[in-house]
Amino acid sequence: MCDCIIIGAGPAGLTAAIYLIRENKKIKILEKESIGGKIASSARVENYPGFKSISGAALADNLYEQVTNLGGVIDIEEVQSIKNGKIKEVVTDEGVYETKSIIIATGTHYNTLNLDMEEKYLGNGISFCTVCDGAFYKDKVVAVVGGANTAIINAIYLSSIAKTVYLIVRSDTLKGEASVIDELLEKENIKILYESNVIKYLGDDTLTGIIIKTKDGEQTLEVAGVFMSIGQIPETKEFSNLIELDSNNYIKSSEECTTNIPGIFVAGDVREKRVRQLTTAMNDGTIAALNVIDYLKNIENYPEKD
Repeated sequence: MCDCIIIGAGPAGLTAAIYLIRENKKIKILEKESIGGKIASSARVENYPGFKSISGAALADNLYEQVTNLGGVIDIEEVQSIKNGKIKEVVTDEGVYETKSIIIATGTHYNTLNLDMEEKYLGNGISFCTVCDGAFYKDKVVAVVGGANTAIINAIYLSSIAKTVYLIVRSDTLKGEASVIDELLEKENIKILYESNVIKYLGDDTLTGIIIKTKDGEQTLEVAGVFMSIGQIPETKEFSNLIELDSNNYIKSSEECTTNIPGIFVAGDVREKRVRQLTTAMNDGTIAALNVIDYLKNIENYPEKD
């Protein structure tokens, strides 16, 4: 019997684990893939307080060591479903675990183009976060892939850093808000390529360029970086029959990181919110853990079934 099962070993889940272990709570951390979440694939992190620069892998290692030094254990198991009740059950590909509370911190995964060499260049020329990685491309040529609001905002942001920004749009029009599009069109160093698709990455150890297919044929662009802005997919399919989701399948929650089910909390990028950053994920982990502690103190006041 656990006091809390944390699903996901990214920054949100590991932060929650630190707080709960220090309160002498019996926890289990379940992670289906790799420890550290998306941040572990970032070559450099320079917007995390206390570190001028640190690799995402090193930051993930530090979090892992902090949790394990406190006595925490991370099990590599894939969660398949949750069964609700005062005592809840988490069903994985390895077994069934009972717990008094749950924190869902499964995060999201970015949409990609699924091209050859894409995985190799993640963190070495291909990025998803302009705020995190944009500064690395000062006075260089970069490309943004996407044509909706996020892509447009990312292109505008990069235009103040990079020498030239190519905005590669699959359709023949932009799909952002009018005011944002107007701002984009005012930027002289943003070049919009409509009806274009990236079909190949170029480079050796790091990305040096891309080949795009347009209505007029193929074109090679020399770019130092490519920023994917074609959406994120929240990891929520295992919980969709129980937890209330928004129209984009993110978990609905309060500012206290509670969900529609008493005793089930949510933290990090998988939560419905506007800002998704490393620091906000850790903030969620802290809030969720502290509210789990309060929940466990008052668990007798909750019904057997919701």
